[in-house]
Amino acid sequence: MNFAMLPPEVNSGRMYHGPGSTSLAGAVAAWDRLAVRLCAAAADYRAVTAQLHAVCTDPATRGMAASAAAYTDWLHAAAGHAESAAVHAAAAVRAHRAALTAMVPPPVIAANRTRRTSLAAANCLGQSATQIAQTEADYERMWARDAEAMYAYARACADVSPLAPFAPPPSAGRVHGDGSGPWRLTSAPEVVSSGRRVMAAIPDALLAVSVSPLASFDVSLSPVTAPLSRLSSLSAPSGIAISHLNSLNKAAALRCLFPNRGGADGAPIGARAGRSASIGALSVPQVWSAAATPPAVYRGTVA
Repeated sequence: MNFAMLPPEVNSGRMYHGPGSTSLAGAVAAWDRLAVRLCAAAADYRAVTAQLHAVCTDPATRGMAASAAAYTDWLHAAAGHAESAAVHAAAAVRAHRAALTAMVPPPVIAANRTRRTSLAAANCLGQSATQIAQTEADYERMWARDAEAMYAYARACADVSPLAPFAPPPSAGRVHGDGSGPWRLTSAPEVVSSGRRVMAAIPDALLAVSVSPLASFDVSLSPVTAPLSRLSSLSAPSGIAISHLNSLNKAAALRCLFPNRGGADGAPIGARAGRSASIGALSVPQVWSAAATPPAVYRGTVA
C-alpha cells in the first residue's frame, strides 16, 4: 500500500480509530499463559515417567516411558514456541504504539483544515496569502509525518512477523512400536505446506511495501497465489455433499407424499391396444360410449 498517496486524515484516522493493539496485548498474555501451562505439563509428565522407571523395569514399561519422554520433549518445544510467539506479539504491540505516537492526532489535522478554510474565505484582497501558505506547509508536513510513521510501522511488522511453525505431537502409535497411531497426520500434507508458504510470504510482502511505496501488496503476494487457491479448495467437497444431501431429502419427501405411485391400492397401471370405443371416426375410452348413449324417446299422448 502506498501510504504517501493517502492524506493524513486517512492515515491518522485509521490508526486512531482502528481496533488498536488491545487484541495483540491479550494475545501476549494468552501465549504467556499457554507457555506456563505447557511447561507445567512437561514437568508433570517427567515426574510420572521417573516414578514409572522406579517401580517397573519390564520392556513394556520401558516402551511407555520412551513414548512419554518423546511427548515430554514435544511439550518443552511447544512451550518454547509459545514463548517466542508471545515475544513476537509483544514486539508488534510496541510497533503499533510507536506508530500511534508518531502519527499526527486527527484534531490537529482538523484544526489545520478549518483554519485554511477560514483564511481562504476572508482572503478577499490577498491579505491572508502568507498565512494560507504557512497553513498549507504545515499540512504537507503532517502528510509526510504520517506517511513516514506508516512505513516505519510496516518495516517493524515485517521484522517481527517471522515465526517458526509448531511441530505436530508425536504419533500415539509409537507406544506400540509402529507408526500408525489414530492421531497420525495421514492426509492433506500439501495443504499444510501451502499454509506455511503463505505465512512465510507475508513478511516479505510487508517489507516490500515498506521499502518501495510503488509496489502493490497483491504483486508482493503473487508467489503464494497458488497455495492460497489450494487452501480455498478445502471447501469444495462440502458443497457437493450438501447438494447430494438435498437431493436425497427431496426424494424422501416425494416418497412420503406419493407412497402408491403405481396406482390406486397398489394396482399396476396397464394399457391395451384395440380395445377403445368409437364415436364416428374418433377412438374414445369405453366409458365415453355409455355416457354418450342418447336417452330413450317415448312417443304417445300425454294425458
